[in-house]
Amino acid sequence: MAETQHIGDWVRSTGLKWMRVIVDPFGAWQHVDWGTGHYAIDPREESVIDDLVSNRVRIMLVLDVWHPESRTVYYKTEEDIQRYLSWVRFMVRHFKGRVEYYEILNEPDLNFAAPSGMPVPAYVNLVKQTVPVIREEDPQARVVVGAVPDTRFDHVRDWMWGLLNSEVMPLVDGFSWHGMYGAAPSEDPRGVRQPDTPQMDHYWENYPALVQEIMRVATANGFRGEYLVEEMLWRTRSEPHESEPYGFTDVSGAKYYGRAIIIHLGLDVTTGLAVVLEDIRPRSHAVIRGLSTVMAGAHPAAFPVGIQSEAINVMHFEFAVPSGEKLLAIWTDGAAVDDDPAIEATVTLPGLASGRVTGIDVLRGQEQQVNSSLQDGGVIIRGLLIRDYPLILKVSNP
Repeated sequence: MAETQHIGDWVRSTGLKWMRVIVDPFGAWQHVDWGTGHYAIDPREESVIDDLVSNRVRIMLVLDVWHPESRTVYYKTEEDIQRYLSWVRFMVRHFKGRVEYYEILNEPDLNFAAPSGMPVPAYVNLVKQTVPVIREEDPQARVVVGAVPDTRFDHVRDWMWGLLNSEVMPLVDGFSWHGMYGAAPSEDPRGVRQPDTPQMDHYWENYPALVQEIMRVATANGFRGEYLVEEMLWRTRSEPHESEPYGFTDVSGAKYYGRAIIIHLGLDVTTGLAVVLEDIRPRSHAVIRGLSTVMAGAHPAAFPVGIQSEAINVMHFEFAVPSGEKLLAIWTDGAAVDDDPAIEATVTLPGLASGRVTGIDVLRGQEQQVNSSLQDGGVIIRGLLIRDYPLILKVSNP
């Protein structure tokens, strides 16, 4: 984390609203005698937190080490748990007022064969002991659990359902998961990941229903908090990873970033991404920055939408912003390509009496008025060109 000094300026200029960080990624805290020893935060890491705070970026602090091979405390024995709780108490007390969210471990179920792998009962036990410590030190803090890895995999979802059905859900304020590592429509072979590992068929197409089921199960077990997706990314060949898809281009990846952001916002999920640097991924960065601006303050708000088009896979989500304006995000949901020719559609918005519709193209960075008319008490837009990434239509108040 020390390499990310002055990241607050970058985060704010990108338009991002929150950031997930780890302090002490190698876990020096594991080797401290908390009865007699001394522990301190690296000043460089302290400056990163202060930089984010000064830029009004909300912080989620992950209470874990970053590298699994650095773990010597495995969170299962009472001795290990007490050592962990001593560190948690120190961190929450130290960062009170600066950190809003505390997440209990990262991908706790990542590898059951490793000593640090956490079956659901072990993780539930750790959460039940950690939550009171955080509440005691900072009653205003939000406690997040989960951080489960790629939910396309059957074994990950099995673990997730175990947690969602556990007694800790009423105790916490957030549930998180890592929903999209190169996920793509079934017709896009670039989205294939570890095909020999049992996983959900047609994951992209079934993903919204999966999110709704997560919410249903969590609510049924007493959860009343916030849902957060983390670490979404679409890698290019310049940023390969041996176990993740990396065949996307900057443009096609940008389109999937745009779709994923809108899908999650439309499902009322707080949306988090892996870091995308402008000098490496200029189009992806532009889409992220554009949507961070356009969607600021937007919340899901269903209103009637009619679409007539030869396209058979049109996706759309509706939003409202505090000013009262309505937003419609619309795209074709097939495989993303670098040069999509677009397809015409007629869009009707019954019940919206507006004299002005603005189209916002976040990939190209363009905004212009869209020709529309009023018909039968609603707005009609003929000849609208929709492509394989979200076009945002802003419908002004009459």
